[in-house]
This record gives sequence, structure tokens and C-alpha cells, in this order.
Amino acid sequence: MTTSSEHANPSAQAEPAGLNLQTDEARATVAEIKAGNEALKEADLAAEAQAEVATEQAKQLAQVTEEVLEELKEMKEGANPAGSTGTKAP
Repeated sequence: MTTSSEHANPSAQAEPAGLNLQTDEARATVAEIKAGNEALKEADLAAEAQAEVATEQAKQLAQVTEEVLEELKEMKEGANPAGSTGTKAP
């Protein structure tokens, strides 16, 4: 006859050696995956920060380019008299 305590906690029985090794390997694999995930999170944050810097630099470059183009346009208009197309008559 079995007692109720034998049925209540079946995990209390000794695990076979092979199962214990598999459990240890699984735990090690989980630890590796967690470490990899953490490294990926850190890399993601670093990439995001770099992207923000690159975006800001691109905005500044676009603004400076626009200013230079405007200055060139003004210089060209100043070099040509009003109504002149810049071409010579034959």
C-alpha cells in the first residue's frame, strides 16, 4: 500500500543521472542566451544613440547646404543685372 506522501511529491524521488546532466546543460544554455540577449540590448542602445547623432549631423549638413545654395543664388543674381539671362547677344 502506498502512502499519500509518496503520491503528493513525485519530484522528491531521485533524478536519473542523465536527466540531471540535461538539466545542467539546459541551465547553462539559458544562461548563455540571457547573456547574449543582454549584449544585444546594449548593442541596440549604442546603435540607437549613434543613429540619433547621425540624424542630427544630417540635419545640420542639410541646413548648411541650404544656406550655401541660397548664398550662391544671391551671388549669381548679384552678378547678373536684372532681366539679364546671362547670355551674350550675337
